[in-house]
Amino acid sequence: MRLSKQDFSQRINSDLTIEFGKQDLTSWSGLEFFRRYFTLIKLNSRIRRAFAGSGLSGDYSVVHLIMVFIALWLTGGRRLRHIPFISEDPLVQRLCGLKSLPSDRTVSRWLGQFTNDALQALITLNSQIVTEKLRAMNLARVTLDFDGTALSCGDKVKWAARGYNPHNRHSKSLYPLLCHVAQTGHFLRVQNRPGDVHDSKRALEIIKAAVEEIRKALPSAIIEARFDAAFFHEDIIKYLLREGIEFAIKVPMWRWLNLKNMIISRQRWHHQGQRLAWFKRPVAIETWGLEVEMTFYRDKLSDKPKQNHQLDFFTPDDGVYEHSVIVSNKTVSAVNLLDFYNGRANMEHDIAEIKGEFGFDVIPCRDYQGNGAHQHISTLAYNLMRNFQLDVLAPKARARSSSRTNLFEFASLKSLRFEMITAAGRLLNVGGEKILRLSQSTMRRQMFERVQASIDRFESRQKRAA
Repeated sequence: MRLSKQDFSQRINSDLTIEFGKQDLTSWSGLEFFRRYFTLIKLNSRIRRAFAGSGLSGDYSVVHLIMVFIALWLTGGRRLRHIPFISEDPLVQRLCGLKSLPSDRTVSRWLGQFTNDALQALITLNSQIVTEKLRAMNLARVTLDFDGTALSCGDKVKWAARGYNPHNRHSKSLYPLLCHVAQTGHFLRVQNRPGDVHDSKRALEIIKAAVEEIRKALPSAIIEARFDAAFFHEDIIKYLLREGIEFAIKVPMWRWLNLKNMIISRQRWHHQGQRLAWFKRPVAIETWGLEVEMTFYRDKLSDKPKQNHQLDFFTPDDGVYEHSVIVSNKTVSAVNLLDFYNGRANMEHDIAEIKGEFGFDVIPCRDYQGNGAHQHISTLAYNLMRNFQLDVLAPKARARSSSRTNLFEFASLKSLRFEMITAAGRLLNVGGEKILRLSQSTMRRQMFERVQASIDRFESRQKRAA
């Protein structure tokens, strides 16, 4: 039936008068699901145990302050100055276990207290959160990706330096190195570094720590690792070969490797489709005392070179073909090896998620250790959200492939915030029992009932496991 104009339009005669008053209203009703989940996994007690004897002091405990960060990011805040905007919400207070949230200055001063011992407590806690989930999934193969990302910051931040910064080359920055688990999207390790270091700085230290943690959690799992050309180093390759770790590293076009002559002199290429061609050959790196197998790829870009392209000077892109070389000890076909290496690009998607939704790129204080602690709390919150989806939301499984990307279709925090967290509600006291009442919405009601049932099932599994 067709509606008349009077049925779908309304007349506005005056402006609304805006008033504020004390009411038990919340803008983020979905936080109650996360509070219940954190209770089931005993997150608060785990944080207390991890930081026992860490030396951090103040009116607010470590548990309270870490939960404030998690609440800030779940509600869409990013910077410390956003904390006052959520501090009086009853569901935020309930999640944090506080009647009054700390000010942004209090949180910044707390971050400035971090020492190496306190930072190690965060590293250990985050590692346990990730490896326990990997152990529960009983993965037969774990693929680790390593990469750095630049975080722009002010001139007065300690250890900040001008270096590789694709966003602002004149700005000082920090350059943390991250270790990413391809199958689940977790970030296993983070190491804060000054902005002027090479991408491989302290990389071997992080690689060894990550491999040790995976082998301890999953002793029978096959470990794979993927790196870009910045990690093509003698000590890294020798360590991977010695430990029997399957790897793929992009090889830089250094002159002393003589890769240019190998490509130019090659007469016969194996073709895969109309664009891709490849060949394999062992390459002796005499200065390193190594002989490794390299796979050379040629991707056809055009049938004729670009206009004014300098053809007599070899570059990976000569206008007709784009060349690349990968060194690997994997026993797979050249096409599958290329797919495997290209799968590391999925890490960039998860780095964008942690920077955009979990404030990883925010520099909250001037202290180097404090900024490192903020990065670890950010990765902890991100990993907890991945575990929440695996334990409660049961994400849909993705088709397996040689690219080794996420095994499941994870939702971004932005989607979870819109669909589940950001829901207005009122806290009521009915017969001595607190009730959270939301406005009628068919889609949201169905989702809340589905999540509630999933949490109930997870609680039953927890009780049986105990």
